[in-house]
Amino acid sequence: MASLAEYERELIRERTNAGLQSARGRLGGRPKGYTAETISKLLLLRSIYKDPTLQPEDIYKPFGLTRATFYRYAKILDNNTDEEIKKMGVKK
Repeated sequence: MASLAEYERELIRERTNAGLQSARGRLGGRPKGYTAETISKLLLLRSIYKDPTLQPEDIYKPFGLTRATFYRYAKILDNNTDEEIKKMGVKK
């Protein structure tokens, strides 16, 4: 059984490497950075986010965000300036 499993694993490795070779230099996986739409939302949220009279629901619902996404964006807003956020765009 162990030799069969080893043979199967070797086949999977060969197929994976063949697929990577056929990609011709393209990288797989999730894009590194945020889209232009996300960056514009972050910059708009910056102006509203610090208003103490607003509840979080009043901020994220008009933007069409979920609560989890809002708090993830809030962490970005707390730790970065506008210029740093603009540089977080997807690198092509």
